[in-house]
Amino acid sequence: MLYVISSVTLFKQLARVLGREMLIVLRIAMILLSISVFLAFTSYLYGAHEIFVLIFTLFIVSFLVIVMGARHVLEEYVTGIFASKAYDLRVGDYIEVGSIKGYITALDDTSIIVKDSRKGLIHIPYTMLTHTPFKRVKPEEGYEIRIQVFLPHEVDVERILEDARKIARELGLDDAKADIESIERSGVVILVRGLTRDPRREDEIKYSILDKLYRSLSQPRTS
Repeated sequence: MLYVISSVTLFKQLARVLGREMLIVLRIAMILLSISVFLAFTSYLYGAHEIFVLIFTLFIVSFLVIVMGARHVLEEYVTGIFASKAYDLRVGDYIEVGSIKGYITALDDTSIIVKDSRKGLIHIPYTMLTHTPFKRVKPEEGYEIRIQVFLPHEVDVERILEDARKIARELGLDDAKADIESIERSGVVILVRGLTRDPRREDEIKYSILDKLYRSLSQPRTS
């Protein structure tokens, strides 16, 4: 009976997840379990209770061994079913998990495949998403870049703010803004922000904005 059950749709789904060698082992184990159950209940019907207990114990132990051996694969598979829907993960989304940053290129049965610009293709287990804080950005939403810049009191703040907005727009940031964030005793902190469709350019854009702003700061103040 169990061997028949092992051939239904669920077993075929697992066949895509488990390796060929693991699949062969699982089939053999299911056959042995089927025989164990058959012998156990046969001995029970004929009153051989000791044999029934022995065989049934072997059945339980065999089942636990199988579950323990494939627990990680099964855990990732089951978690993936719920995680991909709960987090609405899609191919093309940008994701940051720990030190891993990149675009989702595929949603595998047991992991997310991310293309990292430095490390190539990386497989992220679904369970990692449930235990590690992560950031996900959809292409249509855009990725916000925020840059804080300290300005001493003697500079022309309004000119620098206008330069910051212009530089951000030239670098391709959507909805580029530059405003005063806080006023301190020694100077003013401004915040430059905007949206980019390519989060991989974050460092490039930040350094470019800072470089051009500091060049602007070095220019003489006009009256």
